[in-house]
Amino acid sequence: MNVKTCKEVMVLVQKGRNVVIEWERNAKTFKGVSDKVTKAVRMVGRIGIEYDNMKVVKEKRESGELPSENAGLPWGKFEIYPYMIEHKEERYLRLYKGTDARVSPKVAWFKNGIEVDKEEVAPLLLASEFNSKESDCFTVKVRDITDMYLTELEIGQAGEKVATETPELAEAPF
Repeated sequence: MNVKTCKEVMVLVQKGRNVVIEWERNAKTFKGVSDKVTKAVRMVGRIGIEYDNMKVVKEKRESGELPSENAGLPWGKFEIYPYMIEHKEERYLRLYKGTDARVSPKVAWFKNGIEVDKEEVAPLLLASEFNSKESDCFTVKVRDITDMYLTELEIGQAGEKVATETPELAEAPF
């Protein structure tokens, strides 16, 4: 997805609303691996959330699990707060888990364009591909995003897409 389209979606989607986000990226492989391995993810997430206002973050600050004050971003700077981060000329969308705990991300692995089981590509991948640390928020490179649309539960119809061309964009703050 290009940055312009991603910004258009940010204008159209209410802050904190569940959206389906899909992205695909090249997997991190060992040197010398000639196969092209990619990872595709489809998940329900939320965008535009104020991190410090999240219940889980407040609880972690009270318990001492997080510092009492927000220390800011560990890297990059917000280009459009609280949606998009810019770092080394790359744009990242800041995401949060969706509100329905029953919904988990769906991951697909591809080897040379053909979908395969994770076990088939696992010997080719660096250990960092298997680190699944829990986090209250995370980022995805905007260029890796392939689609973003409203969720079925919130709109009543499966797959209704967020429009990418709209007159409101003329007044958008970017």
